[in-house]
Amino acid sequence: MTDSKSPSEDYRTRIPPSLDRSQSPLAWLGRIAGLVSLLLLVILRLLNPAWVEELSLYSFDLQQQIAPRSYDPLLRVRIVGIDDRSLARYGQWPWPRTLMARLVSKIAMQDPQMLGVDIILSEPDRYSPKNLAHLLPQLPPPLASQLDSMPDNEVLLAQAFEKVPTVLGVGTTDDPALAPTAPVRITIVRQAGRNPKPYLHQYPYLLSSLPELARAARGSGSLIANPGRDGITRSVPMFIVVGGNLVPTLALEMLRVGVSLGSVGIVTGRHGIEAARLSDVSFPTDVHGHAFPYFSKSYEGRYISAADLLDGTRPPAELHGDFVLLGLTSQASADFRQTPLGLMAGVEVHAQLLESMLTHSLLRRPHFWERMEVVLVIVTGLLMIFALPYSRPSMATIGFVAMAVTVLAATFACFVWLKVLFGGVYAVLSSSFLFGVMLVWNLISTEAGRRRLAAELEHRRQLEARIDGELSAARSLQMGLLPHKFLGPPDRDDVDVFATIEPARMVGGDFYDFLLLDSRRLSFAIADVSGKGVPAALFMAMAKEILRSAISKHEDALDLAFAEASTKISAASAEMVDEGADMMFVTAFAGILDLTSGQLAYVNAGHDPPFVLRADAEPQELSGAGGPPLGTVDRLICPVERLSLQAGDLLLLYTDGATESENKDHGFYGMARLRSLLASSREATARGLVELVRADIRRFATDADQADDITLLALTWHGHSPNGR
Repeated sequence: MTDSKSPSEDYRTRIPPSLDRSQSPLAWLGRIAGLVSLLLLVILRLLNPAWVEELSLYSFDLQQQIAPRSYDPLLRVRIVGIDDRSLARYGQWPWPRTLMARLVSKIAMQDPQMLGVDIILSEPDRYSPKNLAHLLPQLPPPLASQLDSMPDNEVLLAQAFEKVPTVLGVGTTDDPALAPTAPVRITIVRQAGRNPKPYLHQYPYLLSSLPELARAARGSGSLIANPGRDGITRSVPMFIVVGGNLVPTLALEMLRVGVSLGSVGIVTGRHGIEAARLSDVSFPTDVHGHAFPYFSKSYEGRYISAADLLDGTRPPAELHGDFVLLGLTSQASADFRQTPLGLMAGVEVHAQLLESMLTHSLLRRPHFWERMEVVLVIVTGLLMIFALPYSRPSMATIGFVAMAVTVLAATFACFVWLKVLFGGVYAVLSSSFLFGVMLVWNLISTEAGRRRLAAELEHRRQLEARIDGELSAARSLQMGLLPHKFLGPPDRDDVDVFATIEPARMVGGDFYDFLLLDSRRLSFAIADVSGKGVPAALFMAMAKEILRSAISKHEDALDLAFAEASTKISAASAEMVDEGADMMFVTAFAGILDLTSGQLAYVNAGHDPPFVLRADAEPQELSGAGGPPLGTVDRLICPVERLSLQAGDLLLLYTDGATESENKDHGFYGMARLRSLLASSREATARGLVELVRADIRRFATDADQADDITLLALTWHGHSPNGR
């Protein structure tokens, strides 16, 4: 049903121009307070505590989530993952080096550009023949001697590495016992500018694969990533310092070996590291030598299961010319990292870095951009203090929102088009704080003027109280029009009737009615007038009398009664439209029950069909074609339907305010819930059924405003009473 206007209007106040305090001493004190606040905010940004830095980092993460890098299969960066399926097929990790050698040989047969290994094989293979001979002393001496003479499995794996250009991953350790005893091949790094080592992460010892394996590789690359304080990996150190030596990251070393770009270089400026170089190609870093991959979403095409290669189910030249990374991706064994785009295996972080380097899409965070962020805080703060018209708070709010949107859009544009990480979130938050400070001072400076409006507001409150009193009186009159003495025991044994109504406001547009036409026939009806409030209440009173009069006149010819009522209601609605009101109509359901036989005749004019509840049966809606609401067409045709009731049957009539009741989450009560409640009901009386349904609606709509009138009417026919009561 459509809603009508509230019976009382909302009053809006506006401060006259004479009360504008923008040039008052208090306003200037507000500007001074704003400047002091701005100074403190700038100092806080320069100190850059952890929570301030994390604000910018989270905004950078959000930018990558909104506009991630598009994955390009033509980049030919692939990951051979030792995943859960591979471990289920070939056994738990660590695998024998013979199986690893077989896997590497399978990769080499596909002729990739090169292979990067994101696994550190620092311990001897326990499955090597010599180790088996010592672990199993009960072996016959000839067999033990034969095993002892066989080559170690590391030799087989090293031979496999020699079939393809390979870069092995290395890590770091604090335990000198884990450091390699033999020298590890480390790429010589050319240095340009200042000494870079003070700006880089430094570690005491290197953790690398066994010497036999390291000798077969073309180079070694660091597997160190860079999780932030919050555990999110956003960058990878392009270089680390181990034992005084510079060690490049795995992706950089793979590019050096795979593309033959010459030697690796590092460029250091006055403020720190500026870039990594391969020949004359530069890769930007921050002052600590960290490169920021531009992450793309995880894509299945990037991965190949090791089990598929070992089983020979992949195409023979699928990896031809690819950069291949070999690593653990099993949920149980892999080193997973939280990234801006979610959880990724550690090997994929290096793949993302390699792809960003190949596409020249590394994100940049130059040192001078932090100064630009401080300048942005100052500029936006001064705009908040001096540029916004705080005497007109709505315009000031629009100006603040426009500034915030502009700053955030500009930082996002820097990310998308320049690949620059420029933090504007702190500037927006500091501006919002200054906006609040200035707004409070403006409110203080105009408070004296607002006091002049207190008397008028009090007068208006008294007026609203009087209107509420009048509405309360109107409600009492409206409720007085409805029947309140219900039929049932002990006065009558053959029928039981009970109804309730709750308007959405003081007064409403629903109504119910029942009337004994004679000693054996009971007429009953329920209706819903379009709209709410006073107009609907007035129309309801008129419609109730029209419908009662028509039914009393035509009795069992309910179709004629509804046709006559519709004509009169339509005429009354037209008169209201002529007076400037909205057109109104009425949905209605009416029935006449023969109390001796249980025969029910009923008509429906656009109303929700009632439910009939019968013992040992599911609740059923009364069927019938029905017709349009009363007052909507010139000649209303509503066919009369008939139903034979059995003793004990209950009828439940309701208005749409029941099923369309909303809870605090804006969900509807709905027909399904009502049907389920009725199916589980064991109520045998009309009053009990009405109270059960009303209580369930109240539970559903707790803490929510009632949006529509709720009317319920229940009727029970107990069968023919011998004494006629």
